[in-house]
This record gives sequence, structure tokens and C-alpha cells, in this order.
Amino acid sequence: MLRSAYKDIRENKESDYLYFAFTTLCASTLEYSLNVTILDYILQKYGVEDFKSQWKIYGGNGLSKKLSMIPSIVSDGVYCMNKNHTSYKQLEVLIRLRNRILHNEDSLIEFNLPLDGFVEGDNLFIPIENAKIEFEFPEPTNYIDSLTKESCLSYGEALGDFKKYIMTPSLNNNLSENEMVLKNLPGLSEYDPH
Repeated sequence: MLRSAYKDIRENKESDYLYFAFTTLCASTLEYSLNVTILDYILQKYGVEDFKSQWKIYGGNGLSKKLSMIPSIVSDGVYCMNKNHTSYKQLEVLIRLRNRILHNEDSLIEFNLPLDGFVEGDNLFIPIENAKIEFEFPEPTNYIDSLTKESCLSYGEALGDFKKYIMTPSLNNNLSENEMVLKNLPGLSEYDPH
């Protein structure tokens, strides 16, 4: 389905929902891929007996943290993420966008209302000269409308790189240094849960 949507975007197929659907599908695929890769690692290293306790350590992180730490996790600290790689940066953008669209907390805006009055009992009294209050709510950013053909294609390409350089090698137990994965410097492992 993801490949079909990617192809439709490349071929400029008209659709009201294509960019949104593709972006959320990319984000869901990334989340699933990160979890599968971590689950595979846990089962191979710790077995079924310790699965639950290890999942609490490794799987309880947010997507951004899982993404940045996954090479370190699956290589026991031998490798780390190349955070300068374009695809890593695009996946970070995708995660932020996913959170803004699907877990929109930006709309919860708190503000102070400048009232010059006094409270007596359960009543608020405002002098007549202060009765008119002017304020405006900022127009929230519509992140769905910000999606473009180019952004969708870049998310798809970044997800492809993640699969090629991290997920597939991890699942095949042959993760090595590549464009997205760097050799970790001794003593600088990004993630050591124990």
C-alpha cells in the first residue's frame, strides 16, 4: 500500500487525502519497523523468558529516541546513528509532524485574561471602564495543509533508507557501518540500559 501511494504521488495523481494518508502511513510504518527491530533483538538476546522486562527498558521510549538509538541498541553499543544523514533528519521531521497531526497538543493554548476587578463571594466584579476586553486567538498551524509532493517523497525515500541501512541488516544480524550507521567511539555508547 505504501509503495502504491508513493507511486501515485510520483505520478501526480490528484487526491484530497493522498498526502495525508501517505504521511501517516509512513509514520505508522516507521513506528512498526522500529518496534519489530527492537522486538527481534530482545527475543534473540534475552529470549522469551525476559521479553517483558526487556521490552519495558527498550520499547518504552518515544519514536524519536528509538530512532536515534536503534543502531546502538541492536549492536550492543558498537554502532550509532549518523544524525547528520539526510534520511535520519527527514525521519525526525516525519515524527514531529506525526505528533503534531495525530497528537495535537499545540491547540491547547493557555493565556492570561487581563481583568482589573475584584471577587466578592462567588461573584467577579469588573469596573465598567474595564468591561471591554480585546483579545484574539492565534490561528493554529494546519500541518495537514503543509504537506507537499516533495515532503511526501522525501519521507518515503527516508523510510526506504531506514529499511535498507538499518532494519533489514539488523533483522539479518549483519548491521555494519554504512551511510546511516557509524562506528561508535569506545565508551560513548548512546544507549546502555544495564
